[in-house]
This record gives sequence, structure tokens and C-alpha cells, in this order.
Amino acid sequence: MKMKTKGLLSVFITLFLASQAFAGWVMEEVTTRREGEKDTTIQYVQKNMVKSVDSETTMLDLEKGMIYFLIPEHKAYWSGTPEEWRKGMEEGQKQMEEAQLKKMTPEQRDAYKQYKKKMEEEAKKQTPKKKVKVDVKKTSGKATIAGYSGQKYQVWVDEKLKEELWICAKINPKDEIDLPKLVQLTKAMSGPEAEESYESSPEYMALLVEQGASLKTINYDEEGNKNYVTETVKVEKKNIPNSEFEVPKGYKKLSTAEFLREMMEEETE
Repeated sequence: MKMKTKGLLSVFITLFLASQAFAGWVMEEVTTRREGEKDTTIQYVQKNMVKSVDSETTMLDLEKGMIYFLIPEHKAYWSGTPEEWRKGMEEGQKQMEEAQLKKMTPEQRDAYKQYKKKMEEEAKKQTPKKKVKVDVKKTSGKATIAGYSGQKYQVWVDEKLKEELWICAKINPKDEIDLPKLVQLTKAMSGPEAEESYESSPEYMALLVEQGASLKTINYDEEGNKNYVTETVKVEKKNIPNSEFEVPKGYKKLSTAEFLREMMEEETE
């Protein structure tokens, strides 16, 4: 399982949207990576409840400020606040590190500790990252995607093209989602590094919050090559049952350390 916290802010704001009260949206999208690998994601949103399903399942309850990570294959889940997640991650990683150290020889432990100390010293010497410069440019391009019209925008970060997005003004997040709560929760999940990312900039936020939802996104690396392309293939407006946003019966709740072990096991399978 590849739990993704980086970039969650932009993903959630882009995809969790609605245009009328008392009904939610279900959106299906396909992400194609540069290697040709494709992933399908289904997004559900209704009344400040958010759910994203791909190889893993993530749910957000904006009213309660809660996060849920589900592992359907093992009928297990983790739930808690962003602060509990980050604290649990730190403690869980420390426990796993200690477990690995016990398996090492005395020589290996000494070498690892020296390496870790050196890396920590190097990190302290590093110059703090400067705030990125973000420019959002509206182009003349338009396209019809999943039956909706999208206006093309470009996002430039430090004078390099980072994203191209096709924004649909008819699909807007403001009615179903409390955006300040969404921003607060996703930033808390990502931690301090979120403040340094272009996704958290006022310019990028204004595009996604004020202009509408992205139906297609092309992301570029530092060299100008495509990292991935995400495109919406189906959009459906419907009343979503509350059960869709609940942990299924019979699922076992895991501690953060247990959850991390489950993730690592899936990575090695």
C-alpha cells in the first residue's frame, strides 16, 4: 500500500466537489504514469464527507476532523485526527527502526547510528527552502471531458511549467464541502512541508477553489517531462447513502504501528 499524504490538499480540493445541496457527486478518473502504468480512482463527496477509492481507501469527515485509512483486503483500518496520524507515524517508524536494529550485528548498528547522525547534522546545515513563486495563466484552450467543458490553465512554479489543468466552472466545491475545514485538515496531515509546496500557494488555491474542478491534469517534472496525466472519465450526481462513508462492519481497528506494518507487507508482496 502506498499511502499518499504529499499533495493531498490539491487532490482533495480538485476532486471533492458538488454544485447543489442534498446530493453528492461520484467521479471516476484514470491516472496514466510515464511508465505507462494506469490507476483508476473513484471519488465520492457529499455533505462534508469525502471518500477516495483506488488500491487503498481514504475517507475524510470534515465535521469531526477525522481521517480513515482502510485496507479492504485485510478488513482493517486506521482512524484518528491529523495530529494523531503524524504522531503515530513518528512513533511507529521509531518502533520499526528499533526492531530492525535488534536484527543487526553490533558492527552494523554502529555503522547505522553513525550514518544517521551524519544525515541529521547535514540536515541542520541545509538552507531553509525559499517560498516558491507560482504563476497561474489562463489560456485560450478548451476541451470537453466526461461531458463537461473545461477551460485550460497553466501553473508555472519558479518559471517552469508544472501543471496544465482543464477547469470546469459548472462543477464547484463550495456547496457540499466546507473548504476552510478541508484545507486545514489536509495541511495538518501533510505537516510543515505542505507550506513549502506550490499546491498550498494562494495562487494555486484560488484556481481550484474559485474557478471550479479540474477534469484533467498534466503534471510535469523539473525537466519538462510528463510525470502523469489524470483525466476524469465519468461524472455522476446522486444521493450517496451514509453507509458509503462508514467503516464496514467486521473491520479491525489498527494502531498506527500495526497499520504501518500492514503497509510494508503489502509493498513487499
